[in-house]
Amino acid sequence: MGFDEGIMRVVAETRQDAVTRAVRAIGDAGVGIEVLGLLALAGVAAVVVTRSWRVGAAAAASLLLADLIAHNLKQVIGRPRPSGDLTVWPEIQGWAMPSTHAAATSALAMAVFLAVNWESARTRRTAGAALAAAVVFIGGCMVYLGAHWPTDVLVGWLLGTPVGAAVTWAARRVRPSTSQIPCQ
Repeated sequence: MGFDEGIMRVVAETRQDAVTRAVRAIGDAGVGIEVLGLLALAGVAAVVVTRSWRVGAAAAASLLLADLIAHNLKQVIGRPRPSGDLTVWPEIQGWAMPSTHAAATSALAMAVFLAVNWESARTRRTAGAALAAAVVFIGGCMVYLGAHWPTDVLVGWLLGTPVGAAVTWAARRVRPSTSQIPCQ
């Protein structure tokens, strides 16, 4: 039994019905187009209200780029998802590695963390801890449900984090245009 299978066997043997129902509901909501649309709308509203255009651009570009890279890597790697008694979410289809959820959420979290001009070091630490906790929670849910092997999630994080950092670095290098277009 390998590393991933050993962890998944422990997870499968220790699942609790109430926890599984709650995590499954979160997982189902997280892949639903309605929930994703509402989250995107909330993100756009936050960017518009705060006029944080660079943060919004870095966040959106990081999420989309990490998602694209992860989807393409899945096709190259071709690793099957956990099956049988290791999963309680068998309807999730496609290849497993890297976890697209892990890549996208870590890229998004890193972009937000780096792009926002935090008011204080304490606020920065608190935000960093909250973002990291959210990323770990989502990755943990994917493993708990048996949608991904633990290393799928780890590789997703290792992919998404530098994508978020690189996109944010690039966004900071773009200078806003100083030329004004006359109104007609």
